[in-house]
Amino acid sequence: MRAFTAHFLLFRPLLASALALLFALTFVCAAPGVSFAQQEPAPTPGLPATPPPGSTQNLEERLDAVRSQLANIAQSIQDRRRHLDDLRRHMTEAQTASERAEMEAEIEELERLIQASRTTFESVATGGVDSSIFRDQPEQPFDWQQQLFEVIEPFLDQLKQFTETPRNIERINREIAQDQARVNVANRALANIANVIAGVQDEELLTRLQALEKSWLQRKSDLELEINLQQLQLQELREEQRTFWDMLHQGMLSFVQGRGLILIMAVVVTAGVWFLLQTMPKIVRRKEDSEVVLKRKPHAKLITVGYQALSIILALCALLLVLYVSGDWLLLGLAMIILVLVAVGSRTYLPKFMTEVRMLLDMGPVREGERIFLNGIPWEVKNLNMYSTLYNPELQGGVLRVPLGDLANQISRPDDPEEPWFPTRKDEYVMLSDGTFGQVLLQTPEVVQIKHVGSVRTFSTSSFLGASPRNLTRDGFGFAVTFGIDYQHQAICLEEVPEIFEAAVKDALKASFNDGLESVLVDFKEAGASSLDYLIYVMMNGKAAGSYWAVGRIIQQSCVRVCNERGWIIPFTQLTVHQGDGFEALRTARS
Repeated sequence: MRAFTAHFLLFRPLLASALALLFALTFVCAAPGVSFAQQEPAPTPGLPATPPPGSTQNLEERLDAVRSQLANIAQSIQDRRRHLDDLRRHMTEAQTASERAEMEAEIEELERLIQASRTTFESVATGGVDSSIFRDQPEQPFDWQQQLFEVIEPFLDQLKQFTETPRNIERINREIAQDQARVNVANRALANIANVIAGVQDEELLTRLQALEKSWLQRKSDLELEINLQQLQLQELREEQRTFWDMLHQGMLSFVQGRGLILIMAVVVTAGVWFLLQTMPKIVRRKEDSEVVLKRKPHAKLITVGYQALSIILALCALLLVLYVSGDWLLLGLAMIILVLVAVGSRTYLPKFMTEVRMLLDMGPVREGERIFLNGIPWEVKNLNMYSTLYNPELQGGVLRVPLGDLANQISRPDDPEEPWFPTRKDEYVMLSDGTFGQVLLQTPEVVQIKHVGSVRTFSTSSFLGASPRNLTRDGFGFAVTFGIDYQHQAICLEEVPEIFEAAVKDALKASFNDGLESVLVDFKEAGASSLDYLIYVMMNGKAAGSYWAVGRIIQQSCVRVCNERGWIIPFTQLTVHQGDGFEALRTARS
C-alpha cells in the first residue's frame, strides 16, 4: 500500500497537469466576447434549411417548396438546352473565325451551367447528401512544397495586403515614366514627319504622310490621356495613404482587437499551464514524508527530467490548441513553422543534448557530490542543472555557476574527507618555492594576495598553486641552523656542548613564543675546515608561523650567548700557510 501511495504521489502532478490543461482550454473556448468556434458549413444554394425542432412548418410545406425548386431547375435546364442547340446551328452559318470562336466560348459556358444545374437538381432531390463519396477519388501524391505553401500562404497574403498601397504607387509611377518616354518618342516622330511634309509636292505621298501624322497624333493623345488618368489615380492613392504613425496606430489597434487578443490568450494559457505544472510538484513535495522521499531518491533525477520534458510538451500543445480552436491559421502556421525549424535545427545539437541529459540524470562523467578539477582548482559539484553550481569552501567567493556544457569534458571522482580543498586559508602564513614568505590576505578563484615584506603581492591562483606553497600555520614548520665552535673545545664537543646548546635554545624559544615550541634537536654535524659544526633543528607549531625568520635569529642569539658565558671560541674561516723543510733547502741552494 505504501508503494502504491508513493507511485501515486509521483504521478499525481501529471494528472493535475492534464486537468489544468483541460480547464485552460475550456476557459479559452468559452471566453465571452470572442467567438473562436469553427463556422458551420453554409447550406447548399437553393436547398431549404432544415427547420429547427418545434417549428410550425410541416413536412408537406417543405416538400412543396422542394418540388417548386426542382421544377424551376428543370425548366432552367430545358431553356439552356434549347439555347445551346440554337447556338450550334448558328455556328455552322458563321462567316468569320472570330464569330465561331465567340460562339464556341458561349457554348462552353452554357454546358458548364447545365452541368451545374444538374448537380444542384440532384442535391435538392436527395436532401443535400454528398454523392462524391460514391466516386473513386484518385490518390494525390504528397507534395511537401505545396503543403508548406498552404501553411505560409496566409502570412504572405497578410504581408501583401499591408504593402499594397506603396506597391500600387510605385507601379503607377513606373507606368507614368514609361508612357512619358513614349510621348517623347511620339513628339520626335511628329516633328520629323512635319519636316518631311513641308517639302513634299506629290499629292499621294502627302496624303499618306498626313494619314501617318494623324495616326501618331492619335497615339500621342491616347498616351497623354493615359498619363492624366494615372496621375489622377496616383493623387487618389496618395490622399488615401496614411502616415506611418497612423498606419502603426491602426495596425496596433487592429492587432489588439483581432490576432493580438488571440495571441495574448494563447500566451496566457501556455504560461498558466507551465506555471501550474511547475507548482504542483512543489505542493506535492511538501506533503510527502521522508520515507517516500527516500524511496524515490534513486530515481528523482529521471523523474524530474521526464516531468520537465512533459511540461514543455503540454505547454506547447496548449499553445497550438488555442491557436487551432481560434481558427487563426496565420498564427498557427507561424507557430508550426517555428517549431519545425527548431526541430530541424536541433539535429546538430542532439548528441550534445543527450550528453547533457545524461549528466542531468546524474549518469554522466560528472556527478553531484563528487570532486572535479577546473582551472587547476578542486571543486565540489553541489548540483547539476542548466547552470551547475560548483563550491570550494576554502576560497572567498568560492561558488561558481558553470554552464552544463562546459562540464561535459570533465570527470569527477568521490572525495576523501582528508583531502584539502586548497593549501591555505585567509590569514595563514605560507612559504613559496621561490622563498617568498607572507600572510594570505585574499584568496579567490582568480587571485591570491600575500602580505610580503610590508607590501602586497598578487598571484593568479594557478601561479600560486604552481609555486608549491608551504602552509606554516596549518602544519607548523621546522627551522635548521648550523653553528660551529673552535677545535680547542674538541674534548667536550660530543657530550657537553650539545646538551648546553639544546637547553639554551629551548629556554630562549619558550621565553619568546611560550607554547609555540614543539621540539629542539641539537646534534654534532661535522668537523669542518675551521670549526666543529652542530645542527640545531627546532620544530614550531602554527602559532609561531608569523615569526618564521625570528626563530632563526633567536637560535643564533642563544648559541652566541652560551659561547660568551662559557668562554667558547667561535672561529672564523682562515688560511694558514705552513713553511717546512722544502722551503729551507730551496733557500740554501740559492744562497
